Amino acid sequence: MQGVMEQILQGIFLIALLGVIFVVLFQVVKALGGLFLIGLIGGILFMEIYGIYLFFTERYLYVEDLAANGIWSFTSFYITFNILLVAGLVAKVVKSRIA
Repeated sequence: MQGVMEQILQGIFLIALLGVIFVVLFQVVKALGGLFLIGLIGGILFMEIYGIYLFFTERYLYVEDLAANGIWSFTSFYITFNILLVAGLVAKVVKSRIA
């Protein structure tokens, strides 16, 4: 009888301990998700600011990058990203003016 009761209590404690571990892991994943988003936004902001700086100071780098790497270059990604960004903002403004 004593052994059965001990096994039941160990099972209950094991389930409770696993629950606590999963709660802690969930909190860690939430924190990492927030840090990832902060890093992603910071990286995009840095890329935009540095791209604008390079555009006004060393334009030949864009031409050389396109000539060397073609459509898969950073410059084509940068141009496409900015066009999509501007198109999204324009669509948002037009949508808010219509409504």
